[in-house]
Amino acid sequence: MSNAETSERSTNEPADEPSSSLPTPVSEELRLYDTVRKNLLRLKAGPARANHSQTMIELRDSLSGEKLVDDIASIVEAMDRTAALMAQQQKSTEGVVDPDNPYFGHMVLDDDFGRRSILVGRHTFLSDRVRIVDWRNAPVSRLFYQYAEGDEYDEVVNEQDVSGEVLVRRTVTIHDGQLRRVANDDHAWVLGRHGEWRDLRSQEAQLAGGAGAAVRPSNLGTASSTGGNDKFLPEIASLLDPAQFDLITRDDSGLVVIQGSAGSGKTTVGLHRIAYLAFHNPRAFRPKRMLVMVFSRGLQAYISKVLPALGVEGVKVDTYPRWAEQQRKHHFRGLPKDYADDTPALVSRFKSHTALLKMIDALPMTHKGQDPRTVFEEMFTDRYWMAEGLAEHAPDDFSEAQIEKIARWCSRQYHFRSEGGGPNDHEIPTLDREDDTLLLRIYQVLKGPLQLKRKQPLVYDHLLVDEAQDLSPIELAVLVGTTGKRQSVTLAGDVAQKVTAHNDFRSWVEVLEALQLPHVNVSPLQVSYRSTLPIMTVARDILGPLAPDEPIVAPRSGVPVAHLKFSHMGAAVAWLAPALTDLMVREPTSNVALLTVDAATAKTWYEVLERAEVPYVGLITEQDFSFAPGIEVTDIRSSKGLEFDYVILLGVDATAFPAQDSYRHLLHVGATRAAHQLWFVSTARPSPLIPDGLASLLSP
Repeated sequence: MSNAETSERSTNEPADEPSSSLPTPVSEELRLYDTVRKNLLRLKAGPARANHSQTMIELRDSLSGEKLVDDIASIVEAMDRTAALMAQQQKSTEGVVDPDNPYFGHMVLDDDFGRRSILVGRHTFLSDRVRIVDWRNAPVSRLFYQYAEGDEYDEVVNEQDVSGEVLVRRTVTIHDGQLRRVANDDHAWVLGRHGEWRDLRSQEAQLAGGAGAAVRPSNLGTASSTGGNDKFLPEIASLLDPAQFDLITRDDSGLVVIQGSAGSGKTTVGLHRIAYLAFHNPRAFRPKRMLVMVFSRGLQAYISKVLPALGVEGVKVDTYPRWAEQQRKHHFRGLPKDYADDTPALVSRFKSHTALLKMIDALPMTHKGQDPRTVFEEMFTDRYWMAEGLAEHAPDDFSEAQIEKIARWCSRQYHFRSEGGGPNDHEIPTLDREDDTLLLRIYQVLKGPLQLKRKQPLVYDHLLVDEAQDLSPIELAVLVGTTGKRQSVTLAGDVAQKVTAHNDFRSWVEVLEALQLPHVNVSPLQVSYRSTLPIMTVARDILGPLAPDEPIVAPRSGVPVAHLKFSHMGAAVAWLAPALTDLMVREPTSNVALLTVDAATAKTWYEVLERAEVPYVGLITEQDFSFAPGIEVTDIRSSKGLEFDYVILLGVDATAFPAQDSYRHLLHVGATRAAHQLWFVSTARPSPLIPDGLASLLSP
């Protein structure tokens, strides 16, 4: 145990009685911060580090001359404490503590090593008078996150068993050199505009009232009929509005294209249409000959549970990359099994571009009857073919220099495939992920329909593509090409929720034209049933100039969306951990999604929340959502298409979510996963995408 953690009285602990004009905790924290700040400023010029090495020498020398057992034990204990302090001092960084915001937590412990005060901050900082422990690494800081004021504890700290009690546990907000908030388990004193301190605990933001707001797979298909005249789907008729029911019961041939805002029931309509068709005409629409194409494995698992609840068994639910890979392997033997992990974004954009669909669809004019694989290798090493096609179909989208780079990469890939690799070990034969689609489309235009294993045409009785805006026109063309002459297809999507870069899905009008289906009308679903009006209003504001022209229609009111601002992650966890724990106690059946910009960030947040012993928290790494009560941490993309009672978007900072279109779409998707309540949490300079005027730590 270090001296910073065992000193009986130090700078970290106020010595005087508090002023009677202020609440005792506020008065103590004001004096404490004043003392700490003055010492930090003094040390900035050149901190006087304690000479623990000299202390160890002196203790060792005194030990050699000591004979009393009790005195020897005391000296050994002092040496242990000094050694721990030396180790902490070696890890600390000089000058990294900001005097204007040095710490966010304060504990007073009383245990086997006496009564001592501990400050918890962003970095460890140890000197003769200022001792702050790192919230992430210092062993004793774990007590701050795992115990409440008044709790007793038995823990191992610095390899020693320690028993004691948390006498004081407070979180503080210090900004620009001013103490602005002091909170413990029962009170939250906030500094007012006129210098007054008010206890606003009852007004602080709280997660509440949302358990069961989000639809679970088991909720669908189980409602009882209210006596309507629908003779085909009596169990679900009461769940649908007229616009949804009209789409479900459309003619059983031709395309149905649905554009709907988040939570408007696009997926619900698509799945119920499958159930309707299977019930209405079971001979023509066999479940085992239907295909549902989804964006993610999480949504795949969700829909796989929903369809049986609707009375439809055996429908194949798949993700496009997995399906395309399987089909390519079946139709093209001998190609590499590996995919390149360094495909340039420029190449991906080209290989997903609408112009390339038109160029491939024109190949029968020059390559009719030729082998698709040979044509693939020939065309994608032909710079002239690329340049000519792009000049005709997308004259302003690629420069000459970019076309040269694309051709060079494709030729390199062909060389590695034909030669078995390059001169370096890492230069192995690979495909680009987009090549599966290109090969399949070339096969379709040169040889006809894709084939089953027995050389029978692969024709689906019905195809549902969910989140269609995240597929490219070429990918959609391949899928539509598997539906035969009847072309019984449901395409459902929302351009505002597009998160796939470079897929060239700009609008439904352009995509349908590229698919040679300009006559197909787009059917809108404008009522957002999932999220409340406050959530949908904020989600629309996030889109900014990308927002659709149609007004928001959300029948449910709800609590305001909040933006919780913290100076860094440690302070955020100190506030969120008890808030989430409290929610799980009050509403054990609720499900909460903690969403981040990417998977690595999700893992970081999960680790610190688990360390804070937040109950029922799990990390979703393989999109293996439980669809059950609890708290799940994952990235926004993995949650796409799903919904949760509560959503907290973590780390919504300017560096993570800059003012770019792709991040507008991404943050919009994250926000619209919430059925009941939504919070943004920023731990640095907030993202400019977060709308102004949101509720803060204090509810309005």
